[in-house]
Amino acid sequence: MKKRTKKYNPHKRVQKLASFASQLHTLEMTFCVDEVNDRVDQWREENNIAERELTPKSVVYDVYHGDLIICLKNLLIPLEQEWFLGIDSHFFNYETEEVVTIPAQFTTPKMSFEEFRFGSETIKIDRGNGLKTRWKGINTELNEIIEADAPQGFERIRSDALFRVTTNFNSAEDYFYFKQAKSLRNLGEAA
Repeated sequence: MKKRTKKYNPHKRVQKLASFASQLHTLEMTFCVDEVNDRVDQWREENNIAERELTPKSVVYDVYHGDLIICLKNLLIPLEQEWFLGIDSHFFNYETEEVVTIPAQFTTPKMSFEEFRFGSETIKIDRGNGLKTRWKGINTELNEIIEADAPQGFERIRSDALFRVTTNFNSAEDYFYFKQAKSLRNLGEAA
């Protein structure tokens, strides 16, 4: 039998994790906007909490599906990203029993998560035909699209969203925590 000449590297697993952490990962989550608002508001009322950000992971993980929520809730990725959000808003007319879906998609230039949510004085978005305007925050931008496209006599009944980002992790430790949290979440436990 031939003797092994290759030396054992005790740091090989750590180096492999660091390598995976620095690679680009596409993370996404899907959710129903109305369900998120209802569940979080209900929990805040029951516990007399004013801040939405103080909502525990167990409540948040029940309404957001996918792996991006793990990274956002635990700050495992840089929060300065190019964000993608796609939303399908469903409208219903009670008189004619008609359903209309209005799709909206946003791909932003690099901005912080807070700027994505609440707007920015400095970041301009290309609106097409050479027109650039200030980013007003996702709620304002979405409401402007829906108000412009929603037909008369229709009421919004549901909005389904897909939120995606392609990024690397802050560190190998963050990537390792993400892998553990994701496997625990798949088992039905919040990490």
